[in-house]
Amino acid sequence: MLSIARHPLKSTYSVEVSGWDNSQSFFVERSELSWDEGSWKHLTLSHRLCPGTMIFVRLLQPTASERTFPVAYHAEPLATTPEGQQRFRVKCMEPRNASRER
Repeated sequence: MLSIARHPLKSTYSVEVSGWDNSQSFFVERSELSWDEGSWKHLTLSHRLCPGTMIFVRLLQPTASERTFPVAYHAEPLATTPEGQQRFRVKCMEPRNASRER
């Protein structure tokens, strides 16, 4: 247990992000998904997205023999980096409950 306290879990992961940008063009881009202390997830993209845009994030595991599946997220723009990329806070989308929609 002491070794876990000395070596915190990795909080940045290589991911593939896909979706439609603000010009309605489909894109696929590699990025880094990171967590902060408040459990928010962040990533930086070269594509511009509208607030609340749905994107798909797939974990890239270089040692995995099986392909991982993408997960849907809402992307909220936070800031633009000095390099012109856009930083986003992302939140996992909740599945709709079919019984509520009736």
